[in-house]
Amino acid sequence: MKILMFSELYPPLMGGVSRHVQSLSRELAQRGHEVTVCTLRHGNSPKYEKEDELKIHRLEGLFQRIPFIYRNPAVRYHPPVQDRLLTKQLASIIAAEQPDILHTHGWILYSVVPLKRNLSIPLVTTLHGYELYCPTTLLVNRKAVCHQTVGRHCILCSRDHYGLIKSLACYYGIRTNKDKVRSVDKFIAVSSFVKEASCRALQLSDEDIVMVPPFCTAEAATNEIRVDNLPEDFILFVGFLRPHKGVDVLMEAYQELHTQTKLVLIGYVHPDYAYQSTGNILVTEDAPHDAVMEAMSRCRFAVFPSAWPEPFGVVAIEAMRQRKAVIASDIGGLRDIVINGETGILVPSNDSGKLAKAISLLLENPEMASGMGEKGYQRFGDIRDLCRITPLMLSSPGLWMYMSV
Repeated sequence: MKILMFSELYPPLMGGVSRHVQSLSRELAQRGHEVTVCTLRHGNSPKYEKEDELKIHRLEGLFQRIPFIYRNPAVRYHPPVQDRLLTKQLASIIAAEQPDILHTHGWILYSVVPLKRNLSIPLVTTLHGYELYCPTTLLVNRKAVCHQTVGRHCILCSRDHYGLIKSLACYYGIRTNKDKVRSVDKFIAVSSFVKEASCRALQLSDEDIVMVPPFCTAEAATNEIRVDNLPEDFILFVGFLRPHKGVDVLMEAYQELHTQTKLVLIGYVHPDYAYQSTGNILVTEDAPHDAVMEAMSRCRFAVFPSAWPEPFGVVAIEAMRQRKAVIASDIGGLRDIVINGETGILVPSNDSGKLAKAISLLLENPEMASGMGEKGYQRFGDIRDLCRITPLMLSSPGLWMYMSV
């Protein structure tokens, strides 16, 4: 079967979505499918390359050629509208590849949908979060989960996130394209929370969307790349160094502790935020994935105090793969991963006091942390097996496709 994968993010860009698409594509190729990935070109990445069995096309649409519209020019996302130049390039690739499946990730869907109308090819879309109905993609309003449908309140909510002009553009893009998602044959949600939120916001039925967690492998740290100056005794945070990931809350909680165990933050930077190493808090920016895995294998336990409803939480799964206990916010898709009191501890989001107590509990009870880590590894295996065997039935009669998502 020929599969054409569309994603605005793909390695070498770091992040959960890019690694998800790469891992999924590799697994499908190993199963004997022919997989071609179409993604956006960032930096000096090659326009075309072969990655083992995969073919990778890196494209530049109209919006990627206007760098001043991006707050972070190093990452030029697809906007929530059709990019006609990109659609034209994708049409040529579809004509050349003659795929059996179209599979999109993110707002690049809006440049694929116009092509779907003239094709009899099933279209699958993975919902990595709330991108099809929330302009900020965070589903948060005033530090609480937003349960409202897209409306004018979104302009004010996203103004601080984008500025007024971009806020208006994103709002109208999401609103005017809402009906276009009806062209999708099957949606995949990465967690039960994303499925429930998407069914409500997009008015989907339970049959329209299937919940399958992101594909994960049992690979271990290679120890070939090391994080500089990694301490002997530390707890670990991994993620974007931005407030919605709970970085501020974590640092506040850590300051309440009286411990010699250091706090290591490994994350991807954003030009609007800066976190500096101070005292026992060590910050490492943009470390490669192998280095992150090496740090996870050596930490006491991992902390992911997201202030937003994390759609899934790949880093939590990766910590469990390293047999580490996980402290996480009791919100969003993290509830699907962390079993409170067994594989880790769930705490209310934006509560530095309760987060500090959870960290202190595991620091004072290393046997508890170790036991949670072992149960977490078993939990990782259960989730891995679920993604390997879940069948996805598309709307085309008789067409079944096993996908590891």
